Amino acid sequence: MVSSKAERFQLRRGVAMARWKFRGVVVVCGMALLLQGMMARAATAHGEAPVAAPVAEIFAPGVISGPANDGSPTFSPDGNTLFFTRSTANWGMILESHRVQGQWSEPERAPFSGEWPDSSPSMSPDGKFLVFQSTRPAEPLRPDQMPKEGQPMPGVVSNLWRVDRVGDGWGKESWGKPVRLADAVNIGKSIWKPSVAADGTIYLTVIDEKGGKRLYSARWKDGVYERAQPLSFSDGSTGDVDPEIAPDQSFLVFVSSGRLKGDAKDHLFITLREGEGWGPVTAIRYAGDDKYGFSTDDEPHLGPSLGPDRRTVYFSSDRAAPVHFPRTMEQAERDLKRLESWDNSNSNVWSLPLGSWLKDGARM
Repeated sequence: MVSSKAERFQLRRGVAMARWKFRGVVVVCGMALLLQGMMARAATAHGEAPVAAPVAEIFAPGVISGPANDGSPTFSPDGNTLFFTRSTANWGMILESHRVQGQWSEPERAPFSGEWPDSSPSMSPDGKFLVFQSTRPAEPLRPDQMPKEGQPMPGVVSNLWRVDRVGDGWGKESWGKPVRLADAVNIGKSIWKPSVAADGTIYLTVIDEKGGKRLYSARWKDGVYERAQPLSFSDGSTGDVDPEIAPDQSFLVFVSSGRLKGDAKDHLFITLREGEGWGPVTAIRYAGDDKYGFSTDDEPHLGPSLGPDRRTVYFSSDRAAPVHFPRTMEQAERDLKRLESWDNSNSNVWSLPLGSWLKDGARM
């Protein structure tokens, strides 16, 4: 019990000083956190990995990510079926896999792919159809038009095609016949990697006759596609390719080269919707993604895709698992098995959470 006026004064003085010290600590900590966030955003804007960068994880090693070149998967709405591209340096086909008891099944050729080179499948958000890239002829060839062994098909073009899902299942009999999309979408001879929004709008890559690469979108309105138009931030001065749009079009992930000073490789970028347009383009950097390193985050141009949660991006990369030498003999044996299974610097599928780059409203 405080017995004197002097003691009560000293007690009040001590409590007040303690409060000011606590407030000082809070202010300093708050300023430090604010500064750290500002530094992280500034580093990302300049193409540098932030201090607490997220970690990319290999996806389904030895199954989806195998010894060939494997592209990022597109998922069914329930997340239990996926389609992806497996390719050589010259051609590819679309494969499918199903999750059974928590494990992805051995991939099999999708029933609509294989006759001609196909790639970059994109599932509509409602799961009713797929859009994909193909160099198949726009019209079936007559027997006399078929290329001979060792000869290329004359007049080959890269266009986007659609295949509808029939019925409620995901089996081999669940798909119709692919149909070429209208000329309003296929506005040139080199159209690549589509992405489908919930309202039917298709985002796509257009490569012009001079090799310029730009991102376009074609709106679905009144039952038809309007002619594809370039996105405002993609002016042809950089190599913008392989868009992946959020279903509600609140953000767009894509790949570009030439946007980072002194770095000509393909890297991931993101832009958020602002009104009717788009906000600043920001680099997506992650732990181990050194701009002076050896990985290319779009190899071989198979594009990123969003997972079923719409907050995880899957992307193809030739990055390898880090190895530090010297190794024990046991470690070397594990390294060899991993190399033979998937870790051979061909393209594999990696996943990365997007939470650090998304606003609260950009979820779907």
